[in-house]
Amino acid sequence: MTLNHLYDAYLGELYGISFFTTFVEQYSDHSHNNKLQALLDIEIITTKKLKAALLPLGIECLDYNVDMAQKGISDANKWLHLPWSTLIDTMVTWVAPYQQRYQQQADNAQQHHALFTLVADHENTIYDFLLAEQAGSPESIQILMQFINKNS
Repeated sequence: MTLNHLYDAYLGELYGISFFTTFVEQYSDHSHNNKLQALLDIEIITTKKLKAALLPLGIECLDYNVDMAQKGISDANKWLHLPWSTLIDTMVTWVAPYQQRYQQQADNAQQHHALFTLVADHENTIYDFLLAEQAGSPESIQILMQFINKNS
């Protein structure tokens, strides 16, 4: 495991910020705005924590990356029209490989274990939320709030 994996995760968070900001601002079904805002908050919290840890290690972490922002907005625009249940089903499939990769990196990390664990916890939280939404659990938002409260 290298710091490059953590920097890639940081870039992924910047992508996520653009993605979820687009949904918060433009998704037609406003009844889910609290959930979308919580997802955005998780991306922001993780970005800030990664940046704070990577800067002292000599890795420059810009607050904005044009490529990641454009990709996040572009991908969100592909899905903005989806009804909530279809969006959740789509996101479960989309997030699953990232959740597995980040968990594996955390499990195998020899150095910077806390940072790899943060990234894995962040992705596990999103994935667990999506699975709870898919199952129709009224408690799904609590999964997101636990991460936010623990890491704020």
